[in-house]
Amino acid sequence: MHKLACPKCKKTLFLEGNSYKCEDRHTYDLAKTKYINLLLNPDKATNHPGDSKESLIARKAFLNQGYYHCISDTINTYIAKHSVGPTQILDLGCGEGYYTWRMKETLNNPEYTYYGLDISKEAINMATKYTRDIYWIVGNSKNIPVQDHSMDVICALFTVVNKEELERCLSKDGYILHVTANPKHLVEIKELIYDEIKIKSDEYIRLPFTVRESWDLVEKVHINNHEDALNLLKMTPHYYHIKKERRHVVDTLESMDITIDIKITVYEV
Repeated sequence: MHKLACPKCKKTLFLEGNSYKCEDRHTYDLAKTKYINLLLNPDKATNHPGDSKESLIARKAFLNQGYYHCISDTINTYIAKHSVGPTQILDLGCGEGYYTWRMKETLNNPEYTYYGLDISKEAINMATKYTRDIYWIVGNSKNIPVQDHSMDVICALFTVVNKEELERCLSKDGYILHVTANPKHLVEIKELIYDEIKIKSDEYIRLPFTVRESWDLVEKVHINNHEDALNLLKMTPHYYHIKKERRHVVDTLESMDITIDIKITVYEV
C-alpha cells in the first residue's frame, strides 16, 4: 500500500482512474509513462528545475556501465540486513533512477515499496524506462509528497536534503542513508581541470540527527574508454566549471583509473 500524500494539504492520495486525488479533490494525473507530477509551482524556481538533459543522459550512460555498482551494492546490502517486513523506501534526488531501480532489482522483496523522487521531470521520465513498478515522482525534497512518519528508509545519495522534511517523513524506527563525497572522490578528474584542488569542510552537509553508523567506502575503478570518461565528467558539476584554457582536457580524456571515495552515514531521528 502506497503512502503518497497531497503536496498541497498533506492528505492521503488515492488512485481514481488515471489520476491521484485527495479527499479535498486536489487532482494529479498520471503521465503516459506512469510517473506522477506532484511538484507545485511555488516549489520550483524555474520552469525546468533540476539537472540538465545533457547531464542526465551522461549519468545514465555512465552508471549503466557498472562503474558505481560498489556504491549501489553497499546501500542495498545495508537495507537488506536492517529492514524486516513491510518497508517503505524513498530515494530522494533519484535522478534518472539508476540507484532506485537497482535497489528494487537487487533486494527483490515483495514486502518493500519503492519511491523515487526528483525535481526534474526529464529525470523522472527517464527513470520510468528502467521500470514502471516504482512510484516515480516529480517533487521537491522541501515538500515531500508522502504521509507523516511513513518512510522506513530514506536514501539521499549525493543530493541536497531538508532536515525538517526528513524528520516529518521518517517512521519511528526508520533510518536515513546519507551518501556524500569525501575530498578524494574523483580526485583524478579534479586534477585534470583545476589549477588547485580546494579541500572544503563537510561540516555543512552533516545532518543534525543521531548517527547510528558511519563509514568510508574507497574503491579504485578503471574507466575503459574516452566516452565513459567524458560521461563521468559531464554528470558532475566539474564539467561546468572548466576554465577556457582547460577545455582541451575534454578531448584528451581516455581510459583512466579513478578514485571512488565517499562517506555513508546512517542517521536516526
